[in-house]
Amino acid sequence: MCGRLAQHRAAEKYLASLGVQATLFGRTPAEDIGRYNVAPHSRVDLLRRVGEGLVWSPERWGWSPSWAKAPVRSDINATREKVAHSTYFRQVWPNRALLCADGWYEWCPVEGQKTKQAYYIRRSDSEPLFIPAIGQFSSPETEPRTDDGFRIITADSAGGMLDIHDRRPIVFGAADARSWVSAIPSTEADHMLQTGTLPVESFTWYPVGRDVGNPRNEGCHPIKRVVPS
Repeated sequence: MCGRLAQHRAAEKYLASLGVQATLFGRTPAEDIGRYNVAPHSRVDLLRRVGEGLVWSPERWGWSPSWAKAPVRSDINATREKVAHSTYFRQVWPNRALLCADGWYEWCPVEGQKTKQAYYIRRSDSEPLFIPAIGQFSSPETEPRTDDGFRIITADSAGGMLDIHDRRPIVFGAADARSWVSAIPSTEADHMLQTGTLPVESFTWYPVGRDVGNPRNEGCHPIKRVVPS
């Protein structure tokens, strides 16, 4: 599961690595986003298709259908096993988007300690992460509705990545990421989710300080490597 992430490059750098162009709203292309401790339910820069082109705009990380009667345990992630076929996601499954990020955080239990150790996970080659998402979105020229938002899609971690959680975000390579935000059929998009995620060997991770546990802690220090106590 992904509940905290880093998104600190400029939009133009993510787009260059992805090999696409997009219309930006709320940000200039060369402006560093500079967010190293992005928490759920904040507005996060997201790439999505609108008409024949791509749009880069801030969207709320978190979504639940308006008809849901009870609060859900988590409204920030969707599992790849169910997202294409579940009634719960039917209205937003066609609305594919891409979260371009630099890394995410996970917390690992430490034997003999009550406090978990935080780890930062990124690509070994330092390329951006292209994480598939779905959501409900308004026109980028208008104010978002109160129930707009998105979820990122997760997969079974299959072990090997810290072995700290049973889920991790799907991360596409650039080619699959471009396809995800193209006009491919729904069945092909579902197939990509089941087969296209980068393997564990594509990632590296290391321990970081406790500051990342509080989303009010900003600046670049949350991704700095530390020696576990």
